Amino acid sequence: MPVAYDLRSRALSAADALPVVAGVLQKTLGLYARHEDVSISQLASNIEQDVVISGTILGIANSAMYGGHSTVSGIRQAIARIGMNKTRNVLLGLSVTRGFRTVKVPSPWSLTRFNAHSLASATLSDLIVRNARSADPEWAFMAGLLHDIGLLVIAVGLPEQFGTMMRHTGGDATLVDQELELLGFTHFDIGAEMIARWNCPVPVQKAAQICEHAAVDLEQPLTLGAVVKSATTIADSQKISNFSAAQHQDITGELLEALDITKPTEFIAEFRSDYRDLQSSAA
Repeated sequence: MPVAYDLRSRALSAADALPVVAGVLQKTLGLYARHEDVSISQLASNIEQDVVISGTILGIANSAMYGGHSTVSGIRQAIARIGMNKTRNVLLGLSVTRGFRTVKVPSPWSLTRFNAHSLASATLSDLIVRNARSADPEWAFMAGLLHDIGLLVIAVGLPEQFGTMMRHTGGDATLVDQELELLGFTHFDIGAEMIARWNCPVPVQKAAQICEHAAVDLEQPLTLGAVVKSATTIADSQKISNFSAAQHQDITGELLEALDITKPTEFIAEFRSDYRDLQSSAA
């Protein structure tokens, strides 16, 4: 399909310039990518090179949720208090939102909504793997954060086609049909390729592709794709969607029951708290 190939090449060529992870964040996230044990000292040494990141980590560590009766002033103590996983998630969230601030996208799409949906999906993915048996749980936050990156790839590389599609869609289901008709590929498909170019783990690549399907198998242990698909559906149900006109039915309770999450009220409360922390750090 020559036309589809040409459009795909144009989108990927433009997307190669996206500033997703750089500087201190690149070095820090590289520690995790090596599948080695990362020490608090290693992590702190990298974080201390960036004033904004340091301030964010200290702010969370001294927040009402973590602070208690004492205040910490050092990065090592802050990481020890909030945990390595929370620290990594903050770094990932910062890396994406920082990198995308200067990206220009065509009307009527909103980069603010995109970032909000990505952070919500990442937070929910991480929370799901902490409450249900799943494969590759260490990559859940990253997979949720990057699952829709193909939307940005198409927006930057093919703004005219992207604008046309976004004016005529109300959600992922109709968008996928339009993408296949107009482009010959979907944003999940090209997103998986972009994730591979950024050397993200294979499970993260596969998770993006699985999100293209309308339904996924929720039998445990969950695949990472099923985790992310569930997370994005809950995010939409909570009105944190890429699409302003989308009228998503609230199926949060039904989905949490299908995932065998026994304390749904506590689950949503924890999501809102974690999501609020991430949004504050990325502001």
